[in-house]
Amino acid sequence: MTNQYALAKFTGFTEREVRQLCERYHMSFEQTKDWYDGYTVNGISIYNPRSVTSAMMNGIFDSYWTQTETYEALKMYIVRNENGLRDKIIRMIAGEHISINTKTFQNDTCTFETADDILTLLVHLGYLTYDFDTKTAWIPNKEVRQATFPSEKVLDKVLQLC
Repeated sequence: MTNQYALAKFTGFTEREVRQLCERYHMSFEQTKDWYDGYTVNGISIYNPRSVTSAMMNGIFDSYWTQTETYEALKMYIVRNENGLRDKIIRMIAGEHISINTKTFQNDTCTFETADDILTLLVHLGYLTYDFDTKTAWIPNKEVRQATFPSEKVLDKVLQLC
């Protein structure tokens, strides 16, 4: 979601709610934050409710992220470095926040004219988080990074293609 102000309170678990869950289920809040925090809505940290709930119920920190077919289709754009996309992904894997223009996105999964279009779709799919005020995107947390952009594996493959 690129402009989340109207829906902020309905988007996910807040930090206060996650702290309460961690206490109830005797799980480390610090590890929960590392794994599942990173989404920002109206300046508030938001946690993926499905992942937090799964971790609490299973007692295990792991990736409960479900990849989509759309992401698989986008990999070719990353590999070919369309409009510098691969370079931007590498910078995000390294922890950087990348400026993106979400205004050019056509709201479909077929029309990509810029790297920003693909990055905007990844924001909508939840693979990236986006700050409306700074107009930047980044990989939100350990769960998504591990499930989608496992840094060493992806970085090695990307560098081999250069």
